[in-house]
Amino acid sequence: MFIQTKKFILSIGILTVVLLIAGLIVGFYSLRYVKEIVSEQFNQQQLELATHAARQLENQFLNTIQDVTILNQSPSVQYLEKVSWANRIKITLSTMQETGVQEIGRVNGSGKTLFAVTQKQEIRVTPGSYRMQEAFLWAKKPENKNRIFLVPDDKETGTIKKPVLKVIMPTYLESADDAHPVPGHQFAGYIYLILDKEYFVTQMLKDIRSGKTGYAWAIDNEGNFIYHPVPEFIGKNAFAVRGQREAKISFDQINRIQKEKMLRGVQGTSWYVSGWHRGVRGNIKKLIAYSPVRLQGTSPSFNWAVAVVAPVTEVDEVIHTAYLWQFIMQGFIIFAIILGSLSIIGFEWQYTKTLKTEVERKTKDLQRSEEQYKKLVEGAQDIIFSATREGRFLSLNRYGANFLSGELFNPEAQVSPGTRHYQDHTVKFIGKELAQFFPLNGTFHPQLIEEIWHTGRPKTIEHSLKIGANDFWLSTQLIAIKDEMGQVQEVLGISRDITEKKKIEKQMINTEKLASLGLLAAGVAHEINNPLGVILGYCDYMLDKIPPEDKVHKVLEKIERQGNHCKRVVENLLSFSRYTEHSDTISDINLNLENVFAVVENNLMIKKIQLKKNLEANLPRVKADPVQLQQVFLNLMNNAVAAMPKGGFLMVTSRWNIYDDKVEVVIADTGTGIKKENRERIYDPFFTTKKVGEGTGLGLTVTYGIINHYQGTINLETKTEEEDPINHGTSFTVTLPVYHSKREAEKKGV
Repeated sequence: MFIQTKKFILSIGILTVVLLIAGLIVGFYSLRYVKEIVSEQFNQQQLELATHAARQLENQFLNTIQDVTILNQSPSVQYLEKVSWANRIKITLSTMQETGVQEIGRVNGSGKTLFAVTQKQEIRVTPGSYRMQEAFLWAKKPENKNRIFLVPDDKETGTIKKPVLKVIMPTYLESADDAHPVPGHQFAGYIYLILDKEYFVTQMLKDIRSGKTGYAWAIDNEGNFIYHPVPEFIGKNAFAVRGQREAKISFDQINRIQKEKMLRGVQGTSWYVSGWHRGVRGNIKKLIAYSPVRLQGTSPSFNWAVAVVAPVTEVDEVIHTAYLWQFIMQGFIIFAIILGSLSIIGFEWQYTKTLKTEVERKTKDLQRSEEQYKKLVEGAQDIIFSATREGRFLSLNRYGANFLSGELFNPEAQVSPGTRHYQDHTVKFIGKELAQFFPLNGTFHPQLIEEIWHTGRPKTIEHSLKIGANDFWLSTQLIAIKDEMGQVQEVLGISRDITEKKKIEKQMINTEKLASLGLLAAGVAHEINNPLGVILGYCDYMLDKIPPEDKVHKVLEKIERQGNHCKRVVENLLSFSRYTEHSDTISDINLNLENVFAVVENNLMIKKIQLKKNLEANLPRVKADPVQLQQVFLNLMNNAVAAMPKGGFLMVTSRWNIYDDKVEVVIADTGTGIKKENRERIYDPFFTTKKVGEGTGLGLTVTYGIINHYQGTINLETKTEEEDPINHGTSFTVTLPVYHSKREAEKKGV
């Protein structure tokens, strides 16, 4: 979770940086695009200014031509009337001086005299030979009637030459008055005016402003400046004067615009690099809009051009200011977003840390709980498993795996005696069917799982189980494990080994059965014992009276022999019936065993049976009658001897089970073992597998009764030759509680 949070924050940081860079790039291109748009719009505005100025110049020039035309229609001017021609020109000149007209004159039809009025209202009549001049020759041509002839020139004013334009119009005698009532219509020379081009253009362009510092300038049809804010440029060639002033800068762009656009009468916009602007020097990029000034009706045709220029900084300042505020707002918004994101991330970080701590704590609790549960399950001495609906193992604890695999009963699998350390065999069971390990008898059947799954109700059954050569009884409880929706997800099974319990129950049944038989035997024995004594007494009497060679004597001996046999049976029954009597005798087990060994030792040698003794020294004493104990051990050893007709080993072991505080005596043989069908009946009275006359069938019954009387137990383990051809034989384990005196019991708190 922590790593995921770091990745998330790192991703947010990278995303923020990428967005900022993308924003800057988009902003840059947006600025550039907006700048181009605004520059274009700005240039269009400049073009409107240039166009308007050009139209103003054209109109002003047209008005001038109209005034000259009107003046040329005056009879005073056509006929050069001595009294009035000068006044008439003065009147017109006074109205045209504001446009830059400096002089209006008239050359007569002979081309020998010039009549003129100057800007200072001076009248000048100058004789001369004008008829050979270009203007006179042009005016004299009939086809040029009513046309305008323009002649560029320089007019000296003191030491300064100013560019002027001489406007010439042919004069014909076409007007009539009192002195000339009939017009002659013949050529009468021409009328002219001298126009100060700089003055004429300056009046229109001087006040033009584009942006804060932009201005206008104009060139004539020869590329000479006729107006420019820099006075030294006026009258100079526009293609040369810029380079003369700033040779380091290339003016190719503006020269190309002037040559290819402006002088050809094209209207448009563009840009160029200049070396100055209103006192500021350097490489200054300027926007330019230009428009032609077409002087209509002239010969040859004249085209001036007006340009309106402004530095790009005029546009940049506006855009930069707007974009500066835009960037400030964007930066503020981005900063607010980042700050908000960081706040959210910080909150999420803190929440994640808290959640992580809580998850870790819960995880530890779960791990601890799981470990405890695992210890509980793995440490349980029960078979704990879970199964699918199809009856297959989902899980199985280690004890169960070792139990079902038989490893639990393999002495070699234990590391040390008394401890149980086994390999983990649980993996071998996962996915396998329960039926492979549990018996498919009528008690435990596969439909049980389906029944639990269907009903959801737990069920407990007791069933037998055979593992290897061992038979077990298990008590299995099946429980349905449900989810939150109440649906059964699996079936939990807990099987407990109740083999010992079953044995105890069987012993109790035998005890009750023996108790009943004891009561019955006691009654029968008492009833039979007296008449039997009478029979034997009379039999003994008759034996004394009848000689031995008599056949009757032999019959009596048989009666006496059978009667004694009946008497031993009755005595055994009486002994069995007297076991309920309480005895306070304390016995030494090993001493009693040694006494029995002394009795059977000779018989063992005859039967080729080797005795192996393993008696633990300093055994605690038990509370039992020594005679009865010797009878128990003698019965068991005799049975062992009978089970080894071909010889063998008789192993007798005594030990102190300190955990149960009991003394154990194990009497084992390597005999033929007890058949399975007889094992349940060995303690039944009168049950015997011996031949008739070799046993009464009361030995183990009496043994069981004695041991049970002293609160002990006797267990049997036996294997026939068919079950185990090598390790066959029978082993009886007699267990008696250790005797504790009252003082010892008080010390131990018993």
